[in-house]
Order: sequence, then structure tokens, then C-alpha cells
Amino acid sequence: MQNVQTGKTRNFALIGHSGDGKTTLGESLIHVAGVTETAGRVDDDSSALNYLPEERNGHTASVTSHVFAFDHSDYHFTLVDTPGDPNFQGDGKIALQALDAAVLLVSGVEGPKAGTEKMLRTAQQADMPIIAFVNELDREDADFDRTVEMLTELEIRPVPISFNIGKGDGLEGVVDLVHMEAVRLGVHGPIPDELKDEANLRRDTLVEAVAEATDDLLEAYLEEGNLGAEDLQRGLRAALRSRMIVPVVCGSALTEHGVTLLLEELEEFMPSPIERGEWLGADDEPNPIAPAEEAPFSAIVFKTIIDRYTGTLSVMRVVSGKVSADSHIMDATNGEKLRVGKLFLLQGEKHIEVSEAGPGDIVAVAKLKDVHTGHALTDEKGGVHLHELEIPGGVISYAIEAGSGKEDEKIFAALAKLEEEDPSLHVGRDDATGEFLLTGMGELHIRTTAKKLNRLFGLDIHLKTPKVPYRETISKRAEHVEGKLKKQTGGAGMFGVAYVDVEPLPRGEGFAFEDRVVGGAIPKGLIPAVEKGVREACQRGPLAGYPVVDITVKCVDGKYHAVDSNEMAFHLAGSFALKAAVQAAGPTLLEPFMTAEITAPEDHVGDVMGDIAGRRGLVQTTESRSHSCVIIAKVPMSEMLDYATALSSMTGGKGEFHLEYSHYSEVPAKLASKIIEESQVAPGEH
Repeated sequence: MQNVQTGKTRNFALIGHSGDGKTTLGESLIHVAGVTETAGRVDDDSSALNYLPEERNGHTASVTSHVFAFDHSDYHFTLVDTPGDPNFQGDGKIALQALDAAVLLVSGVEGPKAGTEKMLRTAQQADMPIIAFVNELDREDADFDRTVEMLTELEIRPVPISFNIGKGDGLEGVVDLVHMEAVRLGVHGPIPDELKDEANLRRDTLVEAVAEATDDLLEAYLEEGNLGAEDLQRGLRAALRSRMIVPVVCGSALTEHGVTLLLEELEEFMPSPIERGEWLGADDEPNPIAPAEEAPFSAIVFKTIIDRYTGTLSVMRVVSGKVSADSHIMDATNGEKLRVGKLFLLQGEKHIEVSEAGPGDIVAVAKLKDVHTGHALTDEKGGVHLHELEIPGGVISYAIEAGSGKEDEKIFAALAKLEEEDPSLHVGRDDATGEFLLTGMGELHIRTTAKKLNRLFGLDIHLKTPKVPYRETISKRAEHVEGKLKKQTGGAGMFGVAYVDVEPLPRGEGFAFEDRVVGGAIPKGLIPAVEKGVREACQRGPLAGYPVVDITVKCVDGKYHAVDSNEMAFHLAGSFALKAAVQAAGPTLLEPFMTAEITAPEDHVGDVMGDIAGRRGLVQTTESRSHSCVIIAKVPMSEMLDYATALSSMTGGKGEFHLEYSHYSEVPAKLASKIIEESQVAPGEH
């Protein structure tokens, strides 16, 4: 790998819908650049990008972002091939925050899809320039102009800077409208005579769009009616980097038509790390951080890889300063001092050792202790603190248990490592149900993680639908309910009597205990034992064994024996009293409700709202955003356990949602009877 100036560095992502050819385009780019002798293919397991077992043997979809560094002419590139499947897009959303630009791949046959729009929005949120590549023009049913028109529906301004020479089996190459020449598999030549008129018309449209980039260009265009080659290139750079337009190139990733031109456009128009500009610092960092070599070292970790040979690899984007092998740095996120061992450039699963890295370089470092994706790194002394990356949260959870034997500790240690590699995963214990939950971006995400656990660590887990943390409460007051323990065994006996009143608390208030005993009916020293017994009894309600909540318990009276009474006796008396009182106070079952924020295309809103009603949900508000609608609703948790799959089916994969706990509410009588019946058939801890 050559050592190039920061101004000749390009860091970009390939983004788009799953199956539209991102990985094939990546393979073609590195082949055209001369890195590989032949272009790898995802369908025959020869891909240099999709190298994981989960991505081979017929499984062609990427399950994680793959990093590939390469050189072309006097430029250094780092390509990040991001997943298009929504189950794995979380990894790509993290990576985009650390890069400078994106290539949005679109099918020339089917046009933009759900994944196209999702990743486009993510790139826009990261405020990065975007070039679109219309792919699959080697298919007879492809239509370049129709696809460009469809891109306008995504509320961007696509401007073609090339068009295709033929299509389907007759695809011969592309016309470069910037330099006005034909490009056939990397060979530049004159535009065919029969396409010159079309090329001139298309170039006029391009010039008109670019002229608006700056005031001086617009003035020149209005005066001359045209722009010279240098002005056009300067305007294209300005319009792209100001996000005014999305330049569109075209071709076929499979046959490599248009790929050479795309590579040249990346060199010419995409921003370098210097041109990207300053980075935001953390809240305690007073000034933005400039990508200068002489500045203090700073970097952001945007990916973690569990490698069977080198262990844990932290993939970082150097923002400022320099870092060298065998140097000392600091994790600005947690304050830990670190030693850098070897530095590697990544080419898929191949690692190339380098001695140092500067602004814009993307390198991997092995075995940085307690460094996780999203962390900011800096100099050990006098460093700066970059703003940490945002990590997307999961949307679906499965309860997990060991497949065999007593392997719980091994499983959770292994899952913790996979969580490091994929921070959109989360492993944790639900305090309410006692279950261990694995949370991710979708069902396929979770099941792929289970397979990876077996491949890397030889461990198996069973996935189950998680339990709903129901609760029990009371609906009315009950007074002077007795709890009595009287036991005589020949020696000292056990005696304790407690009387309690119970009444409902407002929803969400929890539990309260009051000592209302007067006259020493129960000695003060034994009242805590009564409370302990009451609290213990609240852990299993009389209906279905769920905890009892939102209740006030008042100990109002009791009976005491000077010899036979003790803490255990009143502990049990308190427990008996509470159980009897709850039975007398009209016990009811409660269920958790979630606040659901659902984003769906406008033409699917009716289906989504109807489905929410069918799930016993209540829509609170709706808000239009672009071509989408955001729906806020309150829905029972039990009705949302399969919602990720259902929403994807309803919206063709274009819907997204987020859940947060809202409140508990009484379960309808018919449903409550069913829950109670099921709890009696399969009793267990709740």
C-alpha cells in the first residue's frame, strides 16, 4: 500500500437494498483498480468482501459491514460494503458516521426499494455527499431514465453525469457527460455519432443543474449559456459537497461497464478527509476537531471484529494527528490508557501491516482492552475527545437458554464477545421475568447470531418468545383480614397473629406498608417481620403467580405470646394475612403497555393503523414526514412480540418502529381468564 497525502484519500460506503449488487460493485471496483486478478462473485463463494461462513453456501446477503482498503493511480481508498438487509443495517448505520461519502446503489430494473431509502436517509443524517450508481443495465428490462425519475420520489435531486450505450446483452459502455467521451470497460474514446445529439442534450441539463452551485458559476452560465470543462468540474464538486445534487452514474457491476468511470468520479469529486472538514467534539470538548497531521491524535472506533487468529480487532478512523505501532494512547470514552500493538489495513479478511496512520486513514488494532464500537481514542497526554458514535437499539427480543448441560456462563461470555462485534445486539436479564434476553434488529439477525455462536464457540442456544411481565393488583379495599400461625410441637411453639387492611394505590405507585398497631398488640421489634412476610407474599399473587403491585398494606392489630412468638412466626403471619387480604380485595391482572413509535410510508398508514387497532392498541398522534407518516400508539406488550416481522410484511420492509415502556393497565376479563388458565397448566416463577 502506498503512503498518500490526506488530500488523496477517499473513504466511502456502498449503501442500498439487499440483493441489488452492492457487494458485486465492490468486487468490480477492486478488480478494476488492479487489486484482484479476477472479480470475486457472491454466488460462487469467491467474494473477497463476503467472506464469512454466514454469507456463503448460498447465503449471498451481507450480515455485517466489510472493510477493504486499496489504491488506484495516486489515490488511497477505503471501501465499506454495508449490509442491505434491515436485520443487519445497524452495523452499516454505525459505519456511515465514520466515513466521508456514500455510493447509493439502485437497481435499474426495480428502482429504489425499502433498503435504498433507509440507507439514503441514514447517509443524509450523517450529512455526507452521495453519488448514485444505477446498476443492472445489462438486463433487457432495465431503464436508466425511469430509475432516475424514481429517485426524485426520494426527495433528492438526481443529476445524470453519464448514460448507457445500449442495454441488456447490447450494453457496450457508458458516455461520460463531464468529459464528453465514451468509456468501454476502462477504455476512453469518442462518443458514437448516433449518440452525440443525446449526449449534448444531457450535458446541457447537467450544466444547468451545476450552474446553481455557486453565484459566480450561475453568473457565468447566464452570460455564456454554458460552462467550460473546468467550471463544470468545479461546480460538480461544490454541488455534490453542498448536497444540492446527487450525481448519477450507470452501468453494470456484474459486467463492469461504468465501474471505471465510477472510480474516476470518486477520485475527482468525492471529498477528502480534509475537505470533509472539522469533527464534533464531545460535550466537554470546547472546539471542533480539525483533520490536521500536526493536531493531537484522535480517532473513532466504528467496528469491532472477532478474529480467530488475532483476537479482537478494533477498526478505527483516524480523524487528526498520527498514531504509530507500539505507541501509547488513551480511550477518551472511559479514560483507560492503552498500548497500540500492530496497525493493519484491512482487505476483507486479509490484514496488511503498516507502521503508522494519519488523518483519514482507516486501520485496525488488535487487543485494545475494554475498547468498544463507538469509543473515541486520543493521545495519552493533551488529547482531545471526539463525539462518540450513535449506536442503534434493537427492536426484537428472544428469551435464550442453554442448549445442553450447564453452559450458561460460557454462553453469556461468548454472547458478550459477539455483542462487542455487533453493538446493535444486546444481551441482558429481564428483572421482571428472570429470563435472559437476546435483542437485535430482527428475527434473522437473532438467528444468525445463534448460528455464529455455534460456529465460533461451539455453543448452542434455544430461542423462545419472551414472557410478558404481567402483574396482579386489587380492585377494592379489604379490612381486618387475619393471618395466623399457631403451632405446638411439645416444646416452645410458634404463635403469631397479624391483622391487615389493604387498599389499591394509583397505577404505578408500587407498594406501601404502614404500622398502625397500637397498645403493643404486636411488639415494635416484630413489626419488621410482619412487613417482610407481607412483601414476600406480594411476589406471587393468587391469580397467576405474578407479583402484586399498587397496593397499600396497613398492619392494624395482632396477637402475641410471650413465649411462643418470634420473628419467624410473625413473618409467616404477615404472609398469610396478605394472601387472604388480596383474595378478599378483588384481585385483577395487569399487563404492560408500550409506547410504539412507528414510521411507515403514507400509502401503508391505513394498514398499520388497522393492525394497531387489532392488537388492542390506541393511536395517540400521527405526523407526516416527507413521504412517511409517524404513528404514536399505546399497545399491550403481549401484542407486539411479533411486530417486527408483521410490520415488515405490511410495508414491504419500509416500516420502522421503536418501543418504550409506558404503563400497566388491567387485562380484559376474557384474556385474563386465558392467562390464568395457562399459568395453572404450566406453573413457574414469574
